Amino acid sequence: MRDAADLRLTLTGLVPPGGRHQRKVLFDEIEQRLPRDPQARVNVNLSELMPGQSADWHVHNGPVWFVVIQGIVTLEYESHVEHYQAGQVYTEPIGVVHRARNPHASLAAAFVGFWVTAADRPHLAAVAQPPWTPPDSEHPYLWQAKQQP
Repeated sequence: MRDAADLRLTLTGLVPPGGRHQRKVLFDEIEQRLPRDPQARVNVNLSELMPGQSADWHVHNGPVWFVVIQGIVTLEYESHVEHYQAGQVYTEPIGVVHRARNPHASLAAAFVGFWVTAADRPHLAAVAQPPWTPPDSEHPYLWQAKQQP
C-alpha cells in the first residue's frame, strides 16, 4: 500500500526561501446559502473519524465547509458518493441526508469544519438510517494504492 504521508495536509513549508509570509487558498467560491438573519451562529470544529468507521446519518441546517487535514473520506448520499483526501476542501448541502465514511484501513481521517447556521437552529440534525443504500464506489486513493507495485 502507498505511504500514508501524502494523506496529511502540509501545514508548513509554504513560504519560499527568504520569504516572510505565504497564503495557500484551499477554497474560494461564491456562497449564496448563508443565513439572511441578522444573527448567525458560526462554529469551527476539529473532527476525527476512525479507520473503517462512519459518522451518523444527518442533515445540516446551514452551510458547512470542511478542510481534510489527514486521511481520506467518502461522503455518502442517496444518488452519489464524493471522495476527498488531505489538502482538499469540500462543502455539504443543506437539508440533504448523508454521512461521512472513512474507508482507510489504518489511518484516522481528521477535518476542520466551518459551520454557519441561523442563531435559533442547531447546526445539524441526526436522522434515522435511510431506506436506501448509497452507490458503491471505491475511494480513488485506495484504488491507486492497489495499482502500485
